[in-house]
Order: sequence, then structure tokens, then C-alpha cells
Amino acid sequence: MNTPITSLRATRLSLSGAFVAALGFFALFSSVHAAPVTSWTKTAGATTITGLTTDSPVFGDGTANSGNGYQINAALPSAYTLAAVGDSLSFTGSATFDLNTGAGSDQFRFGLFDTNDQSGTTGWLGYFATNSGTGANPNGRLWERKTGNTAAYFNNGVSAVDELMFRSGTPSNTFAAGTYSFDLTVTRTETGLSVFWSIIGTSLTYSISGTYADATPQTYTFDRVGFMSGGGLNADQVSFSNVDLTYTAAIPEPASAALLLAVGAGLLTVVSRRRGASRTV
Repeated sequence: MNTPITSLRATRLSLSGAFVAALGFFALFSSVHAAPVTSWTKTAGATTITGLTTDSPVFGDGTANSGNGYQINAALPSAYTLAAVGDSLSFTGSATFDLNTGAGSDQFRFGLFDTNDQSGTTGWLGYFATNSGTGANPNGRLWERKTGNTAAYFNNGVSAVDELMFRSGTPSNTFAAGTYSFDLTVTRTETGLSVFWSIIGTSLTYSISGTYADATPQTYTFDRVGFMSGGGLNADQVSFSNVDLTYTAAIPEPASAALLLAVGAGLLTVVSRRRGASRTV
């Protein structure tokens, strides 16, 4: 008995569809990894801090200026190296500020770091961004940690040996009490790294962002993220939420690519056997 041509075509189409679906699934699985950041270490500040084992740490207890003076960092699941053009790492989330001034506070900082095999908090590499109060600090800033620096990871202005500074524009309004989203993303390019940062008000009008093309990055590897609330923030409390780290690979990872090839080979073998069977029937 001959196998109906329509049945054979349907089988081929079904297998082709399965292969395409597998290709799409494994490409997605291998390229994007997102996870909340939930394990924090306090390296500066008083004892009034909660949520260090969650993605929602809180600085201060609501009393005057109790949210000032903190530095915390969290180790990433692994050290991420941006090896291929298009690889990127994004540090994102939200922060709600209870401030004891009308507006114009600054010194909120967030960063992506490379601990650079250092056991303490000095000598780290990477980048951190700061808000603008549009007062004494009229522009947001991006700082790059330099090789050989001797200051703690969020300190700036120690000397030209420690950091490089890049400015963004003046925000649309003064920094005031309310909720903001933040984003710091580093992406590998053909000429180095592209660094994007933003702070955008979600409960008030405030927006600042910038992009810096770094042709001479001090590092392509990152293994820490962190926050700082300086004395100029005038914060009674700072509450973070939905703090996430997202790694996007431009090409499939070796294990996922091998699995995809195995799936494809298996499907093609089935198609080949179907074709052979149809010729001998």
C-alpha cells in the first residue's frame, strides 16, 4: 500500500514546525537570564536597615536622615563577562524616597562592579550612576572606576587616579520625594562598551538619562551590584523593590547550542526515515 502524499507532506510540515519551535525556544532560553537580587551586604551605614535577604531592602526607619549614609552590595550568581558583541548586563528596579526637604536632594547612586579579585571594598572596577538634585548638582553623572583606585566602590572625587566622570543633561524637574525607576545597562560593542543609565520618576515628573561609549573599558567582567544613599540625599527612608539583574547573551551558550543541534539532528533523522519508508512501500 502506498503512503498518501498528503499524509507524508503533513508529517514533514509537522516535523519542520517542531524544529522551528525548538529553535525558537532554545534560542530564547540560552540568550536571556533574569533574576531578582536578594542577598545584600552592608558595608557602610547605621544598623537601621531591613530586607537584606530580599529584592526589596529598606534604608532607615522614617526618622530624620535615618536613610542616609548607606552602602550595600550583592554578589551576582556568577561573574558575567561580556565577551561577544551584543552581550549585555542590566541592573534595574524601583526606589521610593521619603525625603525631609522639599526638593533638590542628590547622592543616590547605583552601580555595576567588578571586584577585581579584591577581598575588601577598595580597588573595584565598573560603573555607577548618580541622580541630579538640580541644585548644587545640576547634572546626573556616570562614574567609571579606574584600575589602581584606592577608594571604596561608591566613593568619587578622591583623585583623577580613582575615577573618570561623565555628565548627562539636566533633568526635567528637581528630585523630590516619590518613586523612581532606575536602569544601568552595559553592552559590548565592536569598539568597547556602551553604558546606559536612567532615573525616571513614576509618581512625579523627573527624568534623567545618558549613554556613554567607552572605547577603553577598565573591565568587561561584572560580579557585583550596589546602592548608596549619601548625606546630600536628606532621606528619612529609602525603599527598594523589584531589584533585578538581567544578562543577555548575543549567541547561544555552548550547552544550549549543543542541545539544540541534538534536537535538530533527531528531527532530521525522523524525516529521513519517513522518506525512506515512503519509497519502499
